[in-house]
Amino acid sequence: MKIGFFGTPEIAAFCLEKLIDTYRVVFTVAAEDKPSGRHLKIRYNQVKEIALKQGIQLYQPANLRDQDFIRTIEKERADLFVVVAYGRVIPPEVFSLPPLGTINLHPSLLPKYRGAAPIQWVLINGESETGITVQMMDEEIDMGDILTQRRIQIPIDMTSEELYRIILPLGADLLIETIDLLQTNSIEPKKQNNDEATYCERITKNTSRIDWSKSSSEIHNLVRGLNPKPVAWTTFRGKSIRIWRTAMCEEDIETPARGHISIYKKKRLLIGTGDGLLEILQIQPETKRIMDALSFINGYRLQESDRFD
Repeated sequence: MKIGFFGTPEIAAFCLEKLIDTYRVVFTVAAEDKPSGRHLKIRYNQVKEIALKQGIQLYQPANLRDQDFIRTIEKERADLFVVVAYGRVIPPEVFSLPPLGTINLHPSLLPKYRGAAPIQWVLINGESETGITVQMMDEEIDMGDILTQRRIQIPIDMTSEELYRIILPLGADLLIETIDLLQTNSIEPKKQNNDEATYCERITKNTSRIDWSKSSSEIHNLVRGLNPKPVAWTTFRGKSIRIWRTAMCEEDIETPARGHISIYKKKRLLIGTGDGLLEILQIQPETKRIMDALSFINGYRLQESDRFD
């Protein structure tokens, strides 16, 4: 089995390494190099690093419709293209090249959570279950026929980083399982039910801002869904402050007004919400490191009149 691979970030690199161990990867396609960091240095993406290390042909086209690029990868005679978080729309003249077509790994149970940031949104929306889907590539984003799926249960305190770390190995394993089934013609693609489809919006700074009038569970889900990036935030004493971890609170105490602080037993930081209390476990004031609630209480000499806006 000869595979052409399209991908860019860590999850793509993880899957690529697993595929290299099992099949013959004849080329990789990654996003173009971009400057990053304070000094805008050019840093190779993780797929490029693996391709160079393994001596695999690498392409970084500015235009996927470029005819020279299309003719070049066609000459590689790959049996199958595999796409994992490439970051750009792949046109039909590319994904239709290999005999077995092109498959794509998507971190949700399609047709739910099509589009960007499905890992974050399943947590923000308080889902108890998500999963991974391997689908055939189609002209419409995330609307291709489903080949295989794997379900994942979501504990109430799981963050997007923790969910991502579960998806990495499961996604790679599911890709290999799917490719094996395709090789033996042992799989029947299944059409998606568009009536059940949901879509993810891109996460913006406004999405990340905490609205303390919402319920404790809604705020808790927002915090864990945006940990570690971009992190939920609010303001305190006129400055931005990031909330990294929270916990549901069931203490039978007087609930302060929305956004107002209550210090419980001199060491626990509780905040009034739209329907009760939420406990802050980890917090990061502007220009400071992440700290636990007790360090914040002591370091900022909190008063009962203090509040988050």
